[in-house]
Amino acid sequence: MTLILILDLLAVTLLCQVAMVRGFERTLPVAAFLLIIFPNESQIQVPGLFDLTTQRIVVVALLLLYLVLGKAPGESKARDTLPLKYLFIVQIVWWALSSVNSVVVGVSVKTVLSQLLDFYLVYFIFAKSITRVETIHKILYAVVLAMFVCSMFGAVEAYRGWSVLSLFPPVPHRFNYGVDFDRGIRVQATFGHAILYGGALAMAIPMALYLMAVAKTTARKVFLWSAIVLMFLNIYKTASRGPWIAAILSVAPILLCGGKRMRRYVLVISLLTATVLIARPGVWESISNLYGETLNPDTAQGESYQWRYALYNAGFQHLNKDAGRAMWGYGPESFYYLGWKGEFQGHIVPFESCDSSFAAMMIETGYVGVLITVVLLMKAAYLTLRNFLRTPSPESHIYLLFLVNLGAFYFMMTNVAIFGWGQQSYMLWLVLAMSLVCPRLGVSKRARKEDPAHVAEFSPTLSYAGYASLQQR
Repeated sequence: MTLILILDLLAVTLLCQVAMVRGFERTLPVAAFLLIIFPNESQIQVPGLFDLTTQRIVVVALLLLYLVLGKAPGESKARDTLPLKYLFIVQIVWWALSSVNSVVVGVSVKTVLSQLLDFYLVYFIFAKSITRVETIHKILYAVVLAMFVCSMFGAVEAYRGWSVLSLFPPVPHRFNYGVDFDRGIRVQATFGHAILYGGALAMAIPMALYLMAVAKTTARKVFLWSAIVLMFLNIYKTASRGPWIAAILSVAPILLCGGKRMRRYVLVISLLTATVLIARPGVWESISNLYGETLNPDTAQGESYQWRYALYNAGFQHLNKDAGRAMWGYGPESFYYLGWKGEFQGHIVPFESCDSSFAAMMIETGYVGVLITVVLLMKAAYLTLRNFLRTPSPESHIYLLFLVNLGAFYFMMTNVAIFGWGQQSYMLWLVLAMSLVCPRLGVSKRARKEDPAHVAEFSPTLSYAGYASLQQR
């Protein structure tokens, strides 16, 4: 408890000091670092009410600072717009209706409030407060730095068997901790599970590659190379199939569509990876065996893979029996209270885990609820893709980064309950905020062609007034 109180005090003090001395916008990278670095175990439990995590204290402090210092008088109307706000409103309303019809109303209401205060509020503050591309770069550096620190913890965990989570009191958890009798120690650093940690690494590695391409100093390049190597080591040590695939799916588009520097870095990483696999054949053997066992339903890994399909089948069977449940679902966060049992590989087993965010949303918020969420997430990806296609190189590379980040997270949502809790969800909402506000900070390809005499070059200091004037033209 003492350690947690000290960490909370240090986090709030750091945010306040940066905001007072350097301005509110400079606190955003600091907040991003703090939101990712602290584990869920860093919390003070308030019985019957809520868990006061360090992240929630950071969000509350950030909100208060935003209300006092965040909004400058006379700022442009462009900053007042909130991307996708109507879809967010529809989703919130639907979650509220689903909560009213929940089998566990109290749990569902607290879950919706948690989504609003933990994640939507973060998205709102970041989307409203980012005024420069420079700020986005600093936020990306903060995320990479946080994952670099986690990777150092992960390396110690892998080779010394000591976890930083042992410093914190244990809390109720929806996942088991990092020992797997089939795969040994699976590093998780400060995250809730190895697969969640691997998903976050799959998003952070492309961030480091992008920052390498825009880095101006040798010191930054050395740090970023060190971070990339250490993060690749950690993602291997998670022994998680989903994050490995997500990392490949993230790096491949960079190799195909990234700039010369980014492609060169990916090729170097590929050569280093091939060298390791040749020099250490045991590494390739462990990877190959794990994927081979996935296709064998008689192994633990094969059962885990087949379990995802069983979840969807159970969801369809129960929802289709009741038109109301098909529409509203059973209520947010209700899955673990349903007590379902069903056939799985010839046996009747209880459904105690939900290894897919999409299956969970379908069961908990109904077909309409999951459709709303899918439309929201895909609309964000579509807008990012459109901006990537409309923006000339090298400015378009930042959109490519955000696109592969979203793709990695969406893919992981099919593999694990990754949405709506934990540090990896904060990463998602930070990426959403940055990707959707980035267009108002730069110049699109279409604007260049339509009015080249009045369009300023893409720069970190492009003002909102300039953006509004550009839109009027």
